[in-house]
Amino acid sequence: MKGMTRVALMMALAAAAAAPVQATETDDRNDTEIYVVNNYLADVRVYVEDAKGKLHNLGRVARGELRTVDVPEEIAAHEYRIKIFPSTPVWSPIPDDYGIKTSLLDNDRDRQVTMWLEADLTQSLVEIDRG
Repeated sequence: MKGMTRVALMMALAAAAAAPVQATETDDRNDTEIYVVNNYLADVRVYVEDAKGKLHNLGRVARGELRTVDVPEEIAAHEYRIKIFPSTPVWSPIPDDYGIKTSLLDNDRDRQVTMWLEADLTQSLVEIDRG
């Protein structure tokens, strides 16, 4: 079942990448997109940590889901870090600080972050597009 889920996610990503490109008018905002592919065993919560160390909730990603979230412009104006934690009940044996995080990111340099979460979070991949 895990293999089928992974194949289905890869097919969805390939189909999304094959969509026709249309010229659009862009504004001067420098939004950073975060793609989260959740192959973890449970839902996860996505946070962004601002330059002052405060966590801001960007949302929840269900198991087997691909989701895109944007870093708010006021946070992306400075260095920030993306953190992902399992969304487990209070009585769960998984500690609250068990999760993954990126290194410090800068909106001028780091335009897109893709996080491929695995069943073992320590085996997850983080891809940063510096464009």
